[in-house]
Amino acid sequence: MKRFMVVLTLMVLIPYVTTLAWTGRLNGEIAPGIGSQAEGGRPGTAGERCVITVNNGRETAVPVEEFLVPVLAAQIPADFGPETLKAQAVLARTYIYREMDGAETIYEEALDMDVLSRDQMVKLWGSGNFASRYDALRTAVQETEGQVITCQGALIEPLFCRASAGRTRMRGEDYPYLKQTESPGDLLADGYLSISVFSAETLAERIGGIPGAVPVTAAQLPGEIQIAERDSAGYVKQIQIGQKTYTGEEVQYALGLSSPCYSFEEFDGKIRVICKGIGHGYGFSQAGAREMEKAGKNYEELLSCYFQNIEIIKG
Repeated sequence: MKRFMVVLTLMVLIPYVTTLAWTGRLNGEIAPGIGSQAEGGRPGTAGERCVITVNNGRETAVPVEEFLVPVLAAQIPADFGPETLKAQAVLARTYIYREMDGAETIYEEALDMDVLSRDQMVKLWGSGNFASRYDALRTAVQETEGQVITCQGALIEPLFCRASAGRTRMRGEDYPYLKQTESPGDLLADGYLSISVFSAETLAERIGGIPGAVPVTAAQLPGEIQIAERDSAGYVKQIQIGQKTYTGEEVQYALGLSSPCYSFEEFDGKIRVICKGIGHGYGFSQAGAREMEKAGKNYEELLSCYFQNIEIIKG
């Protein structure tokens, strides 16, 4: 699960990730309100769930509720609506509690989660917006304090993406809480539709770089590219290139695409790849939720739009 969450975090932040090249864990400057008395934070107390951060060899127990603010800063634009931010806070908390597996503490490194420091937040939002946007994230955490999502009594794998291709995806019987949801608001997301253009030579080189690839030549492309299977939401599951069949994600990552919902076409002597959506398309869609919130839905309703058979409880 950890590795999958890392991948989804990276993919969900496109194009947002282009402004987050400097994101990382809490190395160096500590985010405001996190773990330092001088910064207004507080050490963990007995019985409180905490994340153990390590800075310059010093361990600090940071209460999960405080740790969530810089996590959200890395996961979702802080200017999204308050109900969408609350939904994301519940998802992030669910992930942390799931990784803790009943323990009271966990090391930050074991979570594989990006967080932003104060300087990184200022760089992302601008100094004039820092106070209001930080406060928006902190409020989202406070107003959902301790809340997590369960299905059949167990914490769910809280999958999310920036924007689906217009409809979210199913993921098999091991994920009874995922459902396919029409999410038209995703089409309004910045970066929802992207077009990448490759020469046949460059495309052949990229495909050849996939682990286990069967090399192809420029002369074979695009003629020997065939989408073998798409899922019901339009995402590529299997794609044959030359003599080798790849998963949709393998080709997505090789080409640096924002999602596995794509198609190829020849254009002006080159090969154009048209891609829809931002991220893997499973679970909660931040952009779709943002538009649903404008129609009056609260965070619990937003989560119920993208998940089924769930219960939001105090963890």
